[in-house]
Amino acid sequence: MRLVSIKLSALKQFSLCAIFLIAAPAHSACVVPDLAAPLEQQLSLLGDCQRNPAYLAQVGRLLIQNGRYLDALDHLERALMLDAEQPAVQLDYAIALAGTGDILSATLLIDGILAQPDLNPRVRDTLVRAKQRFVRTPTAVLAGAASQPFALNLSANLRYGHDSNLLGAPALSSIELTFPGEVVQLPLSPTNAPRPGHYLRTDFKLELGRQYEDGSRWELATNLMSRTSPAVPDANTRQAEVVLEYSQPQLNSWGRYVGANLVTITTDGGTRYTTQGLAAGLQLSALAAALRSTCSARLGVELHRSDLISNPILSGHYAGITGLLACSAPTGVQWQVSAKGGRDFAQDADRPGSTQNLNSLRGVAMVPTLAVAGTLLLETEYTRTQDSTSYSALLKNGEPRRTDRLTGRLEFQRQLSAKATGTLGVEWSSQDSNLSLFQVKSWGPYAALRLLW
Repeated sequence: MRLVSIKLSALKQFSLCAIFLIAAPAHSACVVPDLAAPLEQQLSLLGDCQRNPAYLAQVGRLLIQNGRYLDALDHLERALMLDAEQPAVQLDYAIALAGTGDILSATLLIDGILAQPDLNPRVRDTLVRAKQRFVRTPTAVLAGAASQPFALNLSANLRYGHDSNLLGAPALSSIELTFPGEVVQLPLSPTNAPRPGHYLRTDFKLELGRQYEDGSRWELATNLMSRTSPAVPDANTRQAEVVLEYSQPQLNSWGRYVGANLVTITTDGGTRYTTQGLAAGLQLSALAAALRSTCSARLGVELHRSDLISNPILSGHYAGITGLLACSAPTGVQWQVSAKGGRDFAQDADRPGSTQNLNSLRGVAMVPTLAVAGTLLLETEYTRTQDSTSYSALLKNGEPRRTDRLTGRLEFQRQLSAKATGTLGVEWSSQDSNLSLFQVKSWGPYAALRLLW
């Protein structure tokens, strides 16, 4: 499933903004070249033919023959978005999925096509043979290209944007302190107010995966991120992340997964933070016939240890449960819903608030657009935390802290070439709390460019 690994921090320069304002060329402007024409020549026509399903399907098949399965998926998805009733293109899409190692989704997609009562008998025979070949050789590619034991993907992201609150500060001019028998208003320095500014963010990502004949899979992902803001140097941030996962999915039955991650964050403001995590549980892949989609579900446990090196008293370790449901259709429509709940236990008995309950709900949706060739992405997450004891006797007479945080982003993504995707987006965050010190809001637009190789 492609959506399960949705990590679309796409990035781009503002000079590309005008590209998104140009509507995709009309279907009639495209002349589909002969199948024998070189692949690069056919790709050069993408600007004129990106709304022609015959062209997109043809290029998708040629990309499969050249072993470029991820690129093929993008073209075939758009072909099916424009004309979903194409069993031959759906078969090519299944082949591309198999080429990326996603055998379960490929098999489920073929099962969905075979379930159509009016399917041409010849097409049905071809699909049955394709499914049998997937079962015999999970990494098989019907086009005949040699399969690789490892799948390696590299990407770079550049994003330039504006943030209304780079340091995540509350918008307060004073804070109310509660002493026995009286309340005192303490003025705050203007230097503590929210500070807006532009920023440049860069991400470099490496993803390495290996699929085995029994359907099990190892995946390693690393990401290096840097964000700089000349107006607010303390907000300059560097982050490194490594994720390793082993999964053994089962078709229409529960398999298992186990993973580990490591994250380190440093800022020029002095913050130093690391977290190490483990996750394990069950996962299920199946065909949702009513949705004409392949879906994946997970249910498991998570353990995390978080160390705030710059302020150790705030460190903790988390234990909780997590669940996820994700679905993907050949037309490119994808969505995901996940939830988790657990407790963050203080490592230091003197940590303000002590043990904290944490619950969150997250949703992601990707929908291709027809008026202008591209994809809309909407992501939102709600998180509630509740301390078990007083955060401070001076804040609301020692009332335990509660926070409700809502974050989100809306993006329009457009493929500029076979290896480049541009994005325009806006993101926002709003945190409410019974303690005014933790009421924080921010938002900002951005433009981005993502490069693959």
